[in-house]
Amino acid sequence: MDNIINFELIENYIKKNNLTVKNFCELSKISVTLYYKLKNNKNTLITAYYKIARTMNIPIHILFKQKTH
Repeated sequence: MDNIINFELIENYIKKNNLTVKNFCELSKISVTLYYKLKNNKNTLITAYYKIARTMNIPIHILFKQKTH
């Protein structure tokens, strides 16, 4: 199953802001383990996506991939 989250967006944010994954997770108040679970589509905690979106200062729906027909 494909990941429903556009993780490229998150990774670009991390790179643009010169953060490590650990720094990003601390800012987002999620664990590094949870970050990698989300990245590998092993966990879909909506609260984690909300925390990430809040850290990135974007609406949560931006994180989700858009379906193409």
